[in-house]
Amino acid sequence: MTLRTTALVWLGLALLPTPALADLYAERLTASNLEHRRVGGPDADAGIGDWALGNGRVCAAVSSADHESHLSMQGGVLIDLGRCGAANDQWSVLQPLFNLSPNWTVPIRKVRAEHGDGRARILIDGEGDGLRTRLVYSVDLTRPDELRVDMRITRAEPGRRLFALGAVAIHGSGQLRPFTLSTHAPGRSLGFEHPFVDTDSILSLVRGIAPADAHVLVGGDRIEPGLSYGLRIDNSFLEAEGEGHRPLPHMHINGYDFTLMGVMARPYWIGSAYPPGLLQLAQLPLMDLAVGNSLSVGIVLWLGGRADVASATDALFADAPAVTGRVDDPETRLHVATREGAPVTVARPARDGRFRFRLPEGRYAVRAVAPGGRTLESELHVEPEGGDLGRLVLGTPARVILPRGETMRLVFVGLEGTPDPRFGDDLLGFRVGERETRASPLTNTISLAGVAADPRRAVIAPGRYRVLATRGLEYGVSESVLEIPAGADVKLEIEPPTRVLETPGWIAADLHVHSGESFDSSLPLADQARAFAAQGAEVLVATEHDRVIDPVPALRRLGLEDRIAGVIGVEITTTVTGGETPHTIAHSNAFPLRHRPEAYRGGAPEAEGKRLRSVRADLRTNSPGALLQLNHPRDRGDAAGDLYYFSHLAVAGKPFDPSRPLEDAPNRVLVEVDPGSGLRDLDFDAIELMNGTEVGRYRLLHADWVSLLLQGEVRTATANSDSHHSWEVVGIPRTYVRLADDRPGAFDQDAFVENLRKGRAFGTTGPLLDARLEAAELGDLYRGTEGTLRISVRSAPWVPVSEVRVIVNGEILARRRVAPGSQTLEVPLRFAGDSFVIVEAEGSAEDPYTAIVPGSNPLAFTNPIFVDADDDGRWTAPGLPERIPETIQRAR
Repeated sequence: MTLRTTALVWLGLALLPTPALADLYAERLTASNLEHRRVGGPDADAGIGDWALGNGRVCAAVSSADHESHLSMQGGVLIDLGRCGAANDQWSVLQPLFNLSPNWTVPIRKVRAEHGDGRARILIDGEGDGLRTRLVYSVDLTRPDELRVDMRITRAEPGRRLFALGAVAIHGSGQLRPFTLSTHAPGRSLGFEHPFVDTDSILSLVRGIAPADAHVLVGGDRIEPGLSYGLRIDNSFLEAEGEGHRPLPHMHINGYDFTLMGVMARPYWIGSAYPPGLLQLAQLPLMDLAVGNSLSVGIVLWLGGRADVASATDALFADAPAVTGRVDDPETRLHVATREGAPVTVARPARDGRFRFRLPEGRYAVRAVAPGGRTLESELHVEPEGGDLGRLVLGTPARVILPRGETMRLVFVGLEGTPDPRFGDDLLGFRVGERETRASPLTNTISLAGVAADPRRAVIAPGRYRVLATRGLEYGVSESVLEIPAGADVKLEIEPPTRVLETPGWIAADLHVHSGESFDSSLPLADQARAFAAQGAEVLVATEHDRVIDPVPALRRLGLEDRIAGVIGVEITTTVTGGETPHTIAHSNAFPLRHRPEAYRGGAPEAEGKRLRSVRADLRTNSPGALLQLNHPRDRGDAAGDLYYFSHLAVAGKPFDPSRPLEDAPNRVLVEVDPGSGLRDLDFDAIELMNGTEVGRYRLLHADWVSLLLQGEVRTATANSDSHHSWEVVGIPRTYVRLADDRPGAFDQDAFVENLRKGRAFGTTGPLLDARLEAAELGDLYRGTEGTLRISVRSAPWVPVSEVRVIVNGEILARRRVAPGSQTLEVPLRFAGDSFVIVEAEGSAEDPYTAIVPGSNPLAFTNPIFVDADDDGRWTAPGLPERIPETIQRAR
């Protein structure tokens, strides 16, 4: 090679689009570098004080040691990972674990950064339980799409037994869809179909162990630019004096919410089955890391450039031949399996339908799946020079052309054997256990907000459909029947829903709304906002899990700021058992808050390992005026699940007993006073009686609420959707709050929060309900020993209502039969002492209600009117009577 040729070669290399040395960095985030080093995207959490790492292609963030994570009261974990400049981070957390247990996370003491020799690293040291820990997160220029996590654990002195080391990636509710692959034994790969894993059952864990050596976590189908994450254990060995480096056995488990990779602390004494079975796992309690020995695990993460599996498996098959071709519909997904049916990869074409991905030589079966139920089977032979699938033709899809400029939620119901459509299907087929999971956002509805961003058409399988158009609880329903021939575009002709009920002085709020900004959702915020508008809801409280965001800019971009008032909030989500609480304090919403974009998680409150009273105290200091709502406090039984605060009460470990006084065990933990703040765990402001369209927990929570009221603990009762996905109904249930000027464009946030705090509100899945005791309204104090209760119950024609109940001090004193429509009832009441009055309205679900709000039934409740019967100018709680009130008994 001549000098001139050599110079040209080096010049050509210099012009290649590879990361430059200047793009390699590892440093702490500060006010001056935050915008430049921030990863960006719907799941980006890092703020000032966290650590940034990148090489110009891969950008990542590791949390500061003093920042809690989803599984730990401390940081030092990978919290952000995405393509530099793409703002497409969908990573939640990679949490190192001792003994593969979320209850024993790797201790963190010191974090520092190093940069040099073509490599950037963040190094973390820790010590505890006789173990010294070194974690290293690194990127370099030779493998620009990769990030490495190296863990080295050394036994310094005797301590707690260590039999395994690993890491778990959290992807709540299938936010990222895990694909499990065995490159060494492709015939055993599971792909997207995983066994159900009960983490509390050893047998279930054994059945859930996958014969895998790599995983691909596929990002949300609606988030652009798309991406996927590859994960694999690169090396693992035991370093023992006199024995050198001994390789260690692996364990891999994928669940609905997590991907777990781990290694044992030593080789098995008996057997070497892979994946390990009961015989191998039975040896775990006997294993330990001896003093002076070290355990090392290296994990590689890499980014794929599309929301598919193939963009990640291409790195695993980097030396394999390329498969090429073209498909007539770019929305097609190409599922590639061995000839025996074991999944190998799934490819997503480019926008022009072309595709190119790598596969080892061999014969494969390819199944092309396209929207509208179209499929095509092909055989593929990959030879050393590659494989060519040619042009795949799935045919012209049937499509429905949607109305423009109208606000409505469209519900499509298959008729005469036509199945309901599956709008939003990502066509991956992710399953856990025997059922298709919620991770696939399957829905038979389309939301139109009457804005430019609305979809113009939707692919649908040929058939005959009944289409319902609705706009929430204050509107009627219009219907149309749609015939869809194969390959045709059919315009949907349907009348927009008309308003049938006016609600002056009331504003419709959903106080619990999620989007892809949460770690357990991939639904873009814009899509959620359009669905909210289509439901006729008016106040959207953004309550992402442990992330504070401001929804107003998104509403403004859509042109919805005059129709939807956005409120900044957060769902405080605890999972750690430890610190002040042997059980978690579950979930609570706090709002309104201030969004601090420069802070970790936008300034979300920290709550792991704290009692609820400590969280309340922090909110009073940092967010004066914020309302704290206890979310979904009960399971449907007495299971002490971490999501359900009243099922375990954090400290007591036993469920709240509404039939017993607060001073009795286990209830008394709620009223223990913190000596510093003077607050109690009971000092929240509101309790969510309805959560989602399933109202089975309502009776349990109503009993808890009544018990608190009887004992003088007044809390506002609310109803909210807790919607995360497109198939969930946002805006139902909802809470109507009294507001003099109920126009969203003129929203008075202070007045809204104050009226909500005072109980001037009712919750509903359908009926509109109001009550006045003479002139006293909901939340007011009525003075007198008798009075007439005037009840207004109204419902749209599609909402069945059959009974109204009047409840005084927990006893049902009156029942009145009603019919759908608008009615006013009068019920005379007498009071022997101070009391509180609640009203319920209920009906039995029937068509079309069941199609519009599936899984629910029409139910509404008011907050109390308080009665000062002894005319002393204040309300005195009646106290728990010896005979348990009817509404508490009915919950048993």
